[in-house]
Amino acid sequence: MDQPFPDIPAWPPVRWTEPLSADFPSAFDPYAKLISVAWVMAFGYALEDWQVQLLRAVLEVFPEGHPRAGQLRWMQVVISLGRQNGKSEIAAALAIWQLVANPRGARIAGIATSREQAGVVYERARTVIARTSLTRTFKPTGTRGISSRVPGAVYKMEASKSASLQGIPITLGLVDELHLLKSALWTDLVNGAGGRPNCMVFGITTAGDDASELLIHLYDQGEKSIASGGESRVGFFVWEAPESAIPADDETLGRYLAYANPGVASGRRDLENLITKVRTLPPAEVKRYDLNRFVGSVNAFIPIAEWAKGATADTWPAGVRPTFTIVRTQDWKWATITATGIRPDGKVFCDLVCSVPINGESAIRTLADVAARLNRHNPVAFGMSWETLGDLGKELKNRGMPVRMIRAGDMLNGSSLFYTKVMQHKLVHSGNPLLAQQIPKTKQKNVGDGFRVSVADSRADIDAVLGHVQGVYLVDTQIDAPLQIF
Repeated sequence: MDQPFPDIPAWPPVRWTEPLSADFPSAFDPYAKLISVAWVMAFGYALEDWQVQLLRAVLEVFPEGHPRAGQLRWMQVVISLGRQNGKSEIAAALAIWQLVANPRGARIAGIATSREQAGVVYERARTVIARTSLTRTFKPTGTRGISSRVPGAVYKMEASKSASLQGIPITLGLVDELHLLKSALWTDLVNGAGGRPNCMVFGITTAGDDASELLIHLYDQGEKSIASGGESRVGFFVWEAPESAIPADDETLGRYLAYANPGVASGRRDLENLITKVRTLPPAEVKRYDLNRFVGSVNAFIPIAEWAKGATADTWPAGVRPTFTIVRTQDWKWATITATGIRPDGKVFCDLVCSVPINGESAIRTLADVAARLNRHNPVAFGMSWETLGDLGKELKNRGMPVRMIRAGDMLNGSSLFYTKVMQHKLVHSGNPLLAQQIPKTKQKNVGDGFRVSVADSRADIDAVLGHVQGVYLVDTQIDAPLQIF
């Protein structure tokens, strides 16, 4: 693998708690060859050198002559790096190490904000065991657990609820996507380790936002640990870009990505493809997940200049059936109806059909009557939010019209999809002045590892923007027979 920037090594990270000596001993060393061979047998490739060096540093032990000679140096470990650098793989390798190093006494608790995310680490560990001779010593238990065949070691995924972790003794706590974890859960894991020798709580993550209370606290603890030479026994390893900015030129952007992503610095990941991808993503997402820098939890949605590039004088494409969306304002005074379709050239065409004055008492009847007139255009479907216009959806269904209800979770996918279409110039629109007015006011809010358009944070009517976002989502996911979901 060719390193794109030889002066930016994959190891060590930009910021870290340095070892006590250059030739420090590590509890990983006696098992390094076993784990390396097991990885090749299980997946057909070896762990990268920087991953091995990281595991060695995480499992550094105090040297001979120290009062704690032979014990793990770190009681808590925090690792932060850009996405798609093998975070789950590192956590899985640590789990395998703990099982083989302590086959009769390991107590491993895997936790993430969702069971599915915790399962990513577990599945990698399970695969290593299933495809190697380790299956003679360990076996899966239930759907998400591993235990030794001779009673002793246990690796179990735990629910991300404080009550489920209280009082559970552990030798290793594994947390993936630490930026999403609640502080109480980390505290429960630390309490479960109990300050006993050779017990560790380990978290790996990308950067967070201003709502990531736990990660902000752990970053602070990590900085103090670096300054004190590790006296707090908190290991801290961070790969990140030099600043929280997206360089305009690709050369500098590439360097920033290499600092934040050891998989890029090592040459494993395709830097050219990564640069092409990040140029189409929301700036806050790039800063957080690719440059590994903290961001605000609320950010601007679409740059108005990029939106303006999609304006066209073209009229509705002939022969294309529209998908109509209906969105009301928060005060029930107005509703916006949009039309969306896919042109023969593959681009999405959006247009604002009308803004309808409504009031709370007669709004559903008014909008149903308008929809009845639009139904003459043989639409694919009428789309609307289940949370805000569920009664209208039921009324249109009763009148025999095709309906697709949009759930809150759909807006996560829809917001990202809409942004990508705009930035890749795959969306064209009529240039309606209402959109030009609402786009600059529209905010996106981080939700888990994604984002959605946020009415509350926009602090203005953005019904026309929401209608366009919903319309793009519907035409991108539409099927031949329109769904009617209630």
